[in-house]
Amino acid sequence: MSHDETPHGRAPDATDRSAIDDGDVSTLEDELQRRREPYARATVVRREPPVSSNVGDRAVVTPDGELHGWVGGAACAQSVVAREGRETIEAGAPRLIGIAPDPESIDRPGLEAFPMRCHSEGVLEIYLEPVAPRTELIVVGDSPVARSLARLADELAVDVTLVAADGDVADVPDRTEVLGTVEPDEIADAAGRAPLVVAASMGKYDARAIAAGVAADAPYVGLIASDERADEEIERAAGLLDRDPETVREAVTNPAGVDIGARTPAELAASLLAEIVDVRSQASPAEGEAAPSNAADDPAAGDDEADAPPTESAEETAVDPVCGMAVDPAAAAASVDHDGRTYHFCCRGCADSFESDPSSYLDREVNA
Repeated sequence: MSHDETPHGRAPDATDRSAIDDGDVSTLEDELQRRREPYARATVVRREPPVSSNVGDRAVVTPDGELHGWVGGAACAQSVVAREGRETIEAGAPRLIGIAPDPESIDRPGLEAFPMRCHSEGVLEIYLEPVAPRTELIVVGDSPVARSLARLADELAVDVTLVAADGDVADVPDRTEVLGTVEPDEIADAAGRAPLVVAASMGKYDARAIAAGVAADAPYVGLIASDERADEEIERAAGLLDRDPETVREAVTNPAGVDIGARTPAELAASLLAEIVDVRSQASPAEGEAAPSNAADDPAAGDDEADAPPTESAEETAVDPVCGMAVDPAAAAASVDHDGRTYHFCCRGCADSFESDPSSYLDREVNA
């Protein structure tokens, strides 16, 4: 592929380029951060021609494996970046990958090398950086503890929203967002994904804070109250949500905070912040995802299950013989019949390459 070609062999036009320029990538990053969704930033840090990219070209990979932006290479190379970008998000750690016709030629400590199976050839080295959403802390109340917590949390990588009935709060950092409503549904709507919620109104509207946290699926809803008052607030919150009180109770941590013998508002805030840091540290990118089933690891699985034929979904998974990319036959960009077998491809370019010389790709598949 020449430097003047796009991944699918067409001459670039204004529409193509405008869809992959840095401005759009920046806009997408802003939108993902606004929605508090994780992603991986892919940046070209080295290239050798004729691959069609430049150092500094960049793209974004979302958790579903979609690549948006431009890092050069045809679909074969881009599929590697998309796949490794997704793994970078899941691992939560940066990595440097290289894609070359001969991976051993670029292999070195600190770099993971992959084969360049596109006809464009050339070499790409790409830095993949996971970008996790900042923790969102919603503090409900205008008490001394709530204001102190907002001030202390400002020292961490935490986005703080302070909820107060009249929306007028003093003595908090300028970066603190102030929400002037105590309606649970409005608080929940204003929250991002997986917020941490602290009910610190000291009885004024703690039930509403609990209801908002439960409605927002908050992984942490902390309440500062005695056991007796906590029971009352949880009952009220359950009524506001029209849910079983026990279900609501399971979502609430009371008394909130680490036991450090706190007495003053600042000490209570410090104990709360310590617990919040602990909750945040235990979160992982894969939280909430079910582990894949493995009958071999399940002592309860019977022999009939072990001897069962592959599932229909497993049989329908195909591999592009040109680039090695996994392809869903039902959504394949192209399919080619050869010697009584149908091969599926990620793009028309791979199909054309296969049709021109199928034996070279089938031989490679046999020798792999």
